[in-house]
Amino acid sequence: MVSATPEPQGDFRLARLIDAILSNAATAVILATLGGLFLSLMAEVVVRYATNAGLGWPNEAPALLFPWLTMAGAVLAAQYGRHIAVQILADALPSPVARLLMAAGALLAAATFAFLTWHGLKVMKIAGGEVYPVTGLTANIPYAALIAGFVGLSLTALTTLPLIYRAEKPAIPRDVAEEI
Repeated sequence: MVSATPEPQGDFRLARLIDAILSNAATAVILATLGGLFLSLMAEVVVRYATNAGLGWPNEAPALLFPWLTMAGAVLAAQYGRHIAVQILADALPSPVARLLMAAGALLAAATFAFLTWHGLKVMKIAGGEVYPVTGLTANIPYAALIAGFVGLSLTALTTLPLIYRAEKPAIPRDVAEEI
């Protein structure tokens, strides 16, 4: 019996595995950071209401967790192809030319996010000396979120390449991901 969709080839399986890892990790980070923000602020409200004194550390939670939430959201949006993209030109071009344009864009995005990762590591070394006064945690934690997000976005751009090759409409390659 012949299936309606062809079996994925090696590059598609690897791309799907990387995408699944990135999507699951981003979802876990989003849930953890939202839960952490909610619980820390709830604890602050309860303690303040009960004792007229605050815990202190919940005031630092947004500075530590919000970058993780933001970057995980960016990676998840890219995984679902729901990020900001200019597709008008690609839609107007013949498919082979559109594939080249979209592939070049994906490679440029991967290289840009890899560049930002590299320089983010340098900034992280500088910012590591900044310490949050109550928790004693360093500013490396929010900067690590940026670096992790840049890595995730770079990998997502690379895993989009086989999808561009396979997509009926190269301007929206992530729509074919469900078929593979």
